[in-house]
Amino acid sequence: MPDGSGHMQPYLAQALDASSTFAGAGVGWIDALRRAGADAYGEHGLPRRRDEYWRYTNLNALLDESFKLSETVPAIGLPTLPHPSVAGLATYRVVLVNGRVQPKLCALDGMPDGVLISGLEDLLAAAPDRLEPYLGQIAPLEDMPMAALNTAFLQDGMAIFIGENIVLDKPVHLISITAPGEGAMMVQPRHIVVLGPKAEATLIETHITATGGSSFNNIVTELQLAEGAKLNHFVFQEEADTSVHLSGTAVSLAAGSFYDSFVLQSGAAIGRSEIRAYLNGPGVDCRLDGVYLGTGKQVVDNTTYVEHAAPECRSRQVYKGVLDGQARGVFQGKVHVMRDAQKTDGHQLSRALLLSPRAEIDARPELEIYADDVKCSHGATAGELDEDSLFYLLSRGIPRTTARRMLIEAFLSEAIAEIPLLAVAEDFSTHVRQWLTGHIDQQADGAGT
Repeated sequence: MPDGSGHMQPYLAQALDASSTFAGAGVGWIDALRRAGADAYGEHGLPRRRDEYWRYTNLNALLDESFKLSETVPAIGLPTLPHPSVAGLATYRVVLVNGRVQPKLCALDGMPDGVLISGLEDLLAAAPDRLEPYLGQIAPLEDMPMAALNTAFLQDGMAIFIGENIVLDKPVHLISITAPGEGAMMVQPRHIVVLGPKAEATLIETHITATGGSSFNNIVTELQLAEGAKLNHFVFQEEADTSVHLSGTAVSLAAGSFYDSFVLQSGAAIGRSEIRAYLNGPGVDCRLDGVYLGTGKQVVDNTTYVEHAAPECRSRQVYKGVLDGQARGVFQGKVHVMRDAQKTDGHQLSRALLLSPRAEIDARPELEIYADDVKCSHGATAGELDEDSLFYLLSRGIPRTTARRMLIEAFLSEAIAEIPLLAVAEDFSTHVRQWLTGHIDQQADGAGT
């Protein structure tokens, strides 16, 4: 669906046709928010390579198939999760199937006073005033066109509100399951998390595919942390290779708050994680880390934007990837230090291992600094396994397969070791080992010992 300037606007007509049936339709501010998303997406259309933050990731796959908004939810049980340590944790569990919350699969009993964990659709219908100060307030629609499309489809997802001084006793585990039917399916979940002053919580996300078929999962998450609040946020993305997974996260950080994010991506034909963090008060500490694994013709994209708007804030970004076959990795990381953000401490690093001559990494770390009393650095490296290290292990009688595994695991374990929740770190490490077994070992065996 081209607009007058030739932009492609697939899926917009679906949003406009269905919006009157979504929860909250007829509430003025909700209608206006959906309309703003539709207008922004209608103006810019599907991101193309000429767009600054999309120059390395081609979304033509979204034009090749006619993805339809999921209208039915199959009756499925909770599948076996790919990370057993996290699955064994006591958690507050929220389960989405095809972008819709499934109450029968959720586990939300025993929440403390001052904590609300709910389906977004339920709140849009029953308590929209609770959402109005927060929903649609952080993600910039003009700069995040896929967030604009998600806003036009605003319907369901997860909402978390944690009151002042509350330390949540268990992690929240969001399990998102896509179960495509016969046709190409699209889901547009929206999540919102609000932490009051000095509140603390842990959020774990699992994104998996339950059945075959093509799917397009376009997720937007808005996080608001008040003064002194702390949030640990871990994301595991292992959707099927017939899916397109786009995730956009926007986080607003008030004075003295702390945000620690770690994203592990190994699934989807196209997997993109975009995080925008706004450090709005002094003394904020923000960590954005990730590991990505790609093989075949996968595209794995990690894009970040960190805006230092206040003095004496700290940000750290470390992303490491392993790419095989014809896979392509992307790291775009920008640190923007505004004029009043004196004594900023900002660091970003991208490192990638290329295991095949056809694998590719596009890395673009960037600093934009307008303050004069700062300590900022960035860097990007990419290369093959170190031949000297490999030769050393081989000379000690270690088989080539084992030697390669040891070097790759050591490369990634440095990042995974920074995860503060032991169960998540264990499962991420286990997943790396399983991925190496499935994608790397056979090639190493073929090379001989």
